[in-house]
Amino acid sequence: MMHTISSSRVWIDEQFVPATLTLQHGRITEIQRNVREGRQDFGDARIIPGMIDVHTHGYGGGDASDGDPQTLRRWRRYLPQEGVTSFLPGTVTRSEARILQAMQAIRTVMEETDNDSARIPGIFLQGPYTSHQYPGAYDPYLIQKPDIAQFDRFMAACGNHIIRVGIAVEKDENHQLLKHCAKLGLEIAVGFSGVSYQEMMQAVREGAHSVIHCFNSMNPLHHRAPGLPGAALSCDELFTEVIADGIHVHPAVVNIIGRCKGKDRLVVITDSSRYKGMKPGYYESVDRKVTIGEDGVGRLSDGRLAGSCITMIQSVLNLQHLAGLSEVCAINAATINPARMLRLDDHLGLIRTGYDADLTVYDDRGQILQTYIAGRPVLGKENHDER
Repeated sequence: MMHTISSSRVWIDEQFVPATLTLQHGRITEIQRNVREGRQDFGDARIIPGMIDVHTHGYGGGDASDGDPQTLRRWRRYLPQEGVTSFLPGTVTRSEARILQAMQAIRTVMEETDNDSARIPGIFLQGPYTSHQYPGAYDPYLIQKPDIAQFDRFMAACGNHIIRVGIAVEKDENHQLLKHCAKLGLEIAVGFSGVSYQEMMQAVREGAHSVIHCFNSMNPLHHRAPGLPGAALSCDELFTEVIADGIHVHPAVVNIIGRCKGKDRLVVITDSSRYKGMKPGYYESVDRKVTIGEDGVGRLSDGRLAGSCITMIQSVLNLQHLAGLSEVCAINAATINPARMLRLDDHLGLIRTGYDADLTVYDDRGQILQTYIAGRPVLGKENHDER
């Protein structure tokens, strides 16, 4: 089926321009640099590449570590409502048995066909290879030493669908797991870590590629001991994640991160927990007790932050209006930069002929008008304006 859509603001070559797009066979097959009458004219709404959330854990009461395929199906069907067309289900620090179960469930859903849901290009194994010093909101007793044999069991259970792995590299003896994952071509993210600046730079030379939610769950930046955040800000080779809810990281610091990374290395994430989409209140799950505040942020009883409930579209707007970063920096952080980080930028992250027809359409208020996945509009008429 072919769709022709147009707007006076289509994101091409890092600027909004009038354009008409032809979507056919799941691809963008033609781009005309003008607004042409077609079956769907979005007026002056913004059309950008479909947003990609590379770090998200759950939605609607369930998460990627539950080992429940139905949770994943419900989650991926929801995500286009916030303009997300691709995401990595992120597991967290759990026992080996629980992670194996999660791997099998994610594999089941990944290998299903669902043309109306967000794509899952791979899995983000965030835990269990974190540090006891910076465990985040997770149970420190479930943290495990990086182990190649165990990792290979996780890989086998998910059908080799892990494409991103988190490691506290200072806990990885001789960086054996890091080197093993680098040989496999995986995206290696460092976080939940107290690694020194010097060791982190060695890890970069050995294949580390990104930093997990900068400034959260890591050693602080000090002028004589820059640590992991110092590497995240100063190393041009590293993609650096940020949670842009204005609470996990102060907006002024988000601005600093964006200025240091520029438009090509900043990656915005939701780090959403199972409580995303749920009303503020007190919740108990298998591994923690969390209060979701009116600000949409989860907190443990001791005040520690426990994930976000923010949407990707709000994250993009916050980068611009809360943190004061440029439009190109904000949009790239949700589109082409995560695609580049995952080495999927040969077909995702840009509005370009031959690329996947994954698109997000939104208005000046950040309301999602329509989301296209493989060239198909997946939101109902009640969610967008048929101009």
